[in-house]
Amino acid sequence: MKVSYLAMTGYDGPAPGFEVWPAPSRYCDPAIATASMERTLSLCEFVEKLGFDSITVAEHHYAPYMMTPNPTVMAAAIIQRVKRARIALMGPLIPLHNPVRIAEELAMLDVMSGGRISVMPLRGTPNEHRTYDTPAEQTRAMTQEGIDLLIKALEEETPFSWRGPHYAYSTISIWPRPVQKPIPVYGSGNSEESIRFAAERRIGIGFSFVPIEAVIGWVELYRHECARFGWTPIPAQIVYRGIAHLDTTDEAADAGMMAHFGRKQQEAAQLQSETMGGPPLNNLIIGKPLFTGSSKTVSDACHALSDCGVGIIDTVFSIGTHEEQVRSMEIFARDVIPQIHEWSDKSFARPLTTAA
Repeated sequence: MKVSYLAMTGYDGPAPGFEVWPAPSRYCDPAIATASMERTLSLCEFVEKLGFDSITVAEHHYAPYMMTPNPTVMAAAIIQRVKRARIALMGPLIPLHNPVRIAEELAMLDVMSGGRISVMPLRGTPNEHRTYDTPAEQTRAMTQEGIDLLIKALEEETPFSWRGPHYAYSTISIWPRPVQKPIPVYGSGNSEESIRFAAERRIGIGFSFVPIEAVIGWVELYRHECARFGWTPIPAQIVYRGIAHLDTTDEAADAGMMAHFGRKQQEAAQLQSETMGGPPLNNLIIGKPLFTGSSKTVSDACHALSDCGVGIIDTVFSIGTHEEQVRSMEIFARDVIPQIHEWSDKSFARPLTTAA
């Protein structure tokens, strides 16, 4: 089993939170934004030294909680600072971009990094489809066709053309060619349809911020669908992302988490009267975050995920101050990562049960 770190690249000053989109840019102090970017890059170097296996970046727009509208740019910066860990782009958002351009950028990154890139092309949340006025009703079909096009563009070594319902190109021939053959590709596992789509394409799958019971059911569905299409995924093709906050005891970790969200609510209330925002975002936290608690509690949660087939956990250390986040990462690296690295990723510990 492997462990990843999400480079949040959040704005470290007062600004609207998840509940407001788009966030007015008047709240952005360029000096604070610059310092925030540098803090993230330094944390990427730090977690590599702690033993994390990979670093992930994501695409979000018009929001201070993740200032990476172009995850490729952020990945390129991280590559210059991180020399061992893999870099996973959990994004880009396919309906917002040209899939061939995305393939070219991924190939560049793979060559620049010496073959350390992975990608999860995503559809994006409904509010983000408004970023460039993408027709919301077309985004699912655009995402699925775009993933097919991106994979072919990365793997095909002969110039080809593409003509589909949403994308049409007379000539495609990617330079440079990626180091990896192929670059690992993942799909979102947020619905039965998307799980079946990933299984049919023989790509990995990712789940986020849901209870272990839901992960068990989704992983079993994915494995059944993969078997139906004639192949067997390995654990490294199944990713789970969750918020992580560790302390010496479960009670201390819970208190730290509650204090953090209490402060965020107060900040949101202070800004509410002067902020003109769009529709609220989906609530990404369902119940208590899976990786919150003492080292033993978090280790047990990771082991449960390993047992049901997850091979990579993507951790989100976003709770508390910078110092509190660093302390949490250090506890995780000292007490949990060594155990995670001992667990085999060659086979599933949990047997396949009845067909979905």
